[in-house]
Amino acid sequence: MIFPTILGPLSLWLSIFTVSAAPVSPARPHLDVIVLDAGHGGKDAGAIGTNGYMEKQATLGIIRKLGNLIEKEMPGVKVVYTRKDDRFIELYRRGEIANQAKGKLFISVHCNSTPQKPSKATGFTTYILRPGKTDAAIHVAARENAVIKYEPDKTRYAHLSDVDFILTSMSRNQDVKFSEKFAALVQQELGKKISIADNGVSQAGFFVLVGASMPNVLIETGFISNPKEETLLKSESGQSNYARGILNAIKKYKAIYERS
Repeated sequence: MIFPTILGPLSLWLSIFTVSAAPVSPARPHLDVIVLDAGHGGKDAGAIGTNGYMEKQATLGIIRKLGNLIEKEMPGVKVVYTRKDDRFIELYRRGEIANQAKGKLFISVHCNSTPQKPSKATGFTTYILRPGKTDAAIHVAARENAVIKYEPDKTRYAHLSDVDFILTSMSRNQDVKFSEKFAALVQQELGKKISIADNGVSQAGFFVLVGASMPNVLIETGFISNPKEETLLKSESGQSNYARGILNAIKKYKAIYERS
């Protein structure tokens, strides 16, 4: 019997003719779609400054400048706007737009304000979605969330509470971590471009962030109730500096996100 000698062990032949499957590496994350959200718009003016400048104007100016910078300096990154002109967009719809576009980062831009005008309150803050820890953060979220009064169906927000914000954060743990990283970078980079107080990263329950299923932040760029900051927010140079600071944060964040 010569077959065993000629053929050799069966395992040898199987090893010759069996192609082993190479391990499949998970796809690396790619920051290819950024959704830009200019707060307020249309019938919703947002906060109004001492000299009459409206939050909806400032946010749109900053967002459009930021979008232009991304398109010029970050080839391969698609910019999606929730609004690019003076129109009203429901809060829930903004998240839908981001999800439908398969956004990888959602940035909502706003202006802070106080009930008293003029005000000496100052500074910029970047918020992530979690229950508010401070009275100031809770107040800001309440003011921004109050725009649902302009929406025909307010009941869609009735179930949202601190518990829901906690559960949302838990279910999107990875997104929250990236949101925190990006928020810190926004504060760092805006601090280099804007000469007002850095109020740090905070958290609160913003309805506009609940629906965006991706890393997301809400930036309060400054106090429009402060005449000096109102002037800054209204000026072309001021808006350009805000846009440049946020862009620089996006560039640094992209490197972190894509090597994760």
